[in-house]
Order: sequence, then C-alpha cells, then structure tokens
Amino acid sequence: MNLGSWLRKTPQPHAIDVDGKKVQVPLGGGKWRDLVRTIESMKGERITALDSAGNVIRALTIDDDEEPAKATAATSDVQVFANLIAEAYEKGTKSYAPLLDNAMQFIERQGVRLAKAEAEIERLRMHNAKLRIEVAELGAAPEGEGSMLEQIAAGMLQAQAGGGDVTPINKGAKK
Repeated sequence: MNLGSWLRKTPQPHAIDVDGKKVQVPLGGGKWRDLVRTIESMKGERITALDSAGNVIRALTIDDDEEPAKATAATSDVQVFANLIAEAYEKGTKSYAPLLDNAMQFIERQGVRLAKAEAEIERLRMHNAKLRIEVAELGAAPEGEGSMLEQIAAGMLQAQAGGGDVTPINKGAKK
C-alpha cells in the first residue's frame, strides 16, 4: 500500500499516531513526503490518522509481508510480460473500436430497413384481405348470365385458347 496516498486521503489528518507515539503533520511543501519518511523510520506496525480534536479518522496495520520483496529476474520478467499483455489489450481494444462502431451502425440500419419491410408486408396483407373480400362479393353476384367472376374466368380461358371474338385493347383503338 502507498502510505503517502493513504495519508493524503480526505479528510486529511492533523496528527498521526504510530504505535502510541504521536506525530504532528508538518506544514509547508513536501510535508507528506517528510511524514512518510518519519513514519517509515519509526517502523511502527499500527498507524492511526487523527483529526484536530484527536478523534480517529482511519487506521492502518502494516504487515511485513506487504513490504515489496527485492525484485528477482523471474519477477521482473513476469512484470514485463504483464505490462506487454496490458499494452496489447489496450491497443487491441482501441483498434477494434471503429470496426465495432461500424458493425453496430450497420445493424441499426438493417433494423430500420426490416421495420419498414414489415410495415410494407402488413400493408400488403391488408390490401390482399380487401381484394379477397371484393372477389368473394363478385362471386356472389345474382344468377343470370353468371357471376362476374365466372365471366372473368371464361374470358381468360377464351384468351388462352386463342378464341376469335376477344379483341386486344390496342387493336381497336383509334390513332
């Protein structure tokens, strides 16, 4: 743990108690650096931050296990490797960010197109239902020469068979 940052946390202490020995926080520039050196030289196990009234703000217990061990070649290699992995991860996330943004924009555009297509399909279904109702009404015409639907079907069959009395639209038109 970084003792200097622990001391600077708000609320900032007015005095420090190191294993029952009270140390005032010095005034002026570099006060935290000087205070850290003083506390480390006292080699205390329990550090307590006090406010101006002597109330405890926070406390810290220093274990010998927390002291950084001398760096060996193996640990420094692991640290270098960990830094390389962290740097590669950061670069990777930055390099894929534009690609992911473009992909998300494409997906959003496709979603809009899909919504429009669904609306058009629904409109066509309604139009189809309306036409079916009209065809059903034409098929139920009064008996006589036959229903309108029967006449349309007969005309289509006659046109396919090449019947002579069906006149194409364009042939009878005047110019």
